[in-house]
Amino acid sequence: MFDAVDLSKKMKKEEYKKVAPPLKERLGELQRMVHAAGIPVMVVFEGWDPMSMAYMINRVLLPLDPRGFTYHNITAPEGVERKMPFMWRFWMRAPWKGNIAIFDRSWYSRAVSECLDGSKCKSLPQDIIEDINRFEELLADDGTVIIKLFLHTSKGGERRSNRRIDPAEACGLLSEDLDSDRLYRKHLPLLEDIMQRTDTPLSPWIVVESDDPEYAEVKVLRNIVDRLEASLTRPPRPEASAPVVMGSSSRANIDLSAKLSDDDYKGLLEKQRDRMKEAQCRLFQKKKRLVVVFEGRDASGKGGNIARLTQVLNPRTYRVIPTGAPDDMELAHHYLWRFYRNLPLPGHISIFDRSWYGRVLVERVESLAPESAWRRAYREINEFERWMVDNDTIVVKLWLEVDKETQLKRFIERVDDPRKTWKITPEDWTAREKWDRYTEAIDEMLERTSTAQAPWTVVASNDKNHSRVETIRTIADAVERALE
Repeated sequence: MFDAVDLSKKMKKEEYKKVAPPLKERLGELQRMVHAAGIPVMVVFEGWDPMSMAYMINRVLLPLDPRGFTYHNITAPEGVERKMPFMWRFWMRAPWKGNIAIFDRSWYSRAVSECLDGSKCKSLPQDIIEDINRFEELLADDGTVIIKLFLHTSKGGERRSNRRIDPAEACGLLSEDLDSDRLYRKHLPLLEDIMQRTDTPLSPWIVVESDDPEYAEVKVLRNIVDRLEASLTRPPRPEASAPVVMGSSSRANIDLSAKLSDDDYKGLLEKQRDRMKEAQCRLFQKKKRLVVVFEGRDASGKGGNIARLTQVLNPRTYRVIPTGAPDDMELAHHYLWRFYRNLPLPGHISIFDRSWYGRVLVERVESLAPESAWRRAYREINEFERWMVDNDTIVVKLWLEVDKETQLKRFIERVDDPRKTWKITPEDWTAREKWDRYTEAIDEMLERTSTAQAPWTVVASNDKNHSRVETIRTIADAVERALE
């Protein structure tokens, strides 16, 4: 990849003065246009020489309105970031609609650094490559423009170590920045391998000949301008049909008449709660994450089941995340962004009262998401859950099923009981009128997203006693299996 790069390319001052100002003006115009169009943009800068990178990034930032971009200087992770999966902190920095996110180094340099840390790494592990490609594909499919620029120079390396660093030039740089070019030169094959494995049609690499700063600046500006112009005129991508993944769980096989007497319920509930208390302790000791997803029909008992589950747990290591309509910032990001934000720390539990499955349920049935988006979501959800499992997370997904008559009975009880009226909304009645359409969406969801690593468990919930015991039993079983 680098062998074919001609670093002798230069641009005369006269030509630079002629072509650079219009490009800068056009970049400012395009920033306003992508903001108006709600297009998120991600510009990634990588390269050998940190001072050359700092200079080039500043040249790109100058024509931009600072209210419309965010700048991210990526160094070693700190605090919570060190405890989360590798790609998590980059999801947190993903641009929102209309925003341009500028990355001064990125997941690429961090992957190289972590790969080389304490070992002679010759090739980046395939799971990291898959995580990077999946991250970029998810964002690109959702409309994010990803521009990846590598500033290639003949400076640095062994030659740099022989010259004195100007303190003014090095201002703001860390020791890892000043050593990075030498490190990358030494491991050129590793970096080249990574770039080849992540050079995709949706997020291609652009190598910029950067020995001559004027030539490099014009090439960088032209590539950014070209990509932004293309994003404003490109037609929607055709959506490939998602493959059906047949699940092991089906609503049709569930016996909704299952019941537990009050006497049996008390003893069984206490037994399962004791198992969950032990499971919570073991999760914390083993630093294993647990994600529990509660989905179900309206009035199927999700809130009551969550309450019975958490009543005996230590609140220091679990959180309940209620999922309602997204706010403005959440709407401006990829729909999975708000769920990445709420993933648990090692040894902790995140309990989702409704979840990312809203994309293929309520957003599908109520036409809140275009068909191409919710059809694509089956694949995205399966990849998201596989990523969680690959990063030491146990994923338990529960569908609480009630029949139409039981739902109506509970709706009426909520209307008649002043203590429960807050639980019933006009949207609940509207959804009930679309029972059959929701049934179709539910069945397709269960079929396409019940996978070996994250299967669905359908819980008969006409009887609340039975539902609560089975819910806790299912979660305890999953934790014990994973920790065996």
